[in-house]
Amino acid sequence: MATTVALKDDTYFLLTMMKNELNTESYDETIQKLISKAKRLKKSYFGKAKTKRPFVREEIDRFA
Repeated sequence: MATTVALKDDTYFLLTMMKNELNTESYDETIQKLISKAKRLKKSYFGKAKTKRPFVREEIDRFA
């Protein structure tokens, strides 16, 4: 089912630029790729605290 979506001129321009950049054949395919890319976790979030030391509780509790 086809649907018409109203876009501002600058949004249409940006969508056309992304269509060319992603080498997609349709605007629908472009929007789907952008949505799937936005929903994925970025690789930089994995292993973010690898260099951190493990948590060790102090012998004397500061708040007791």
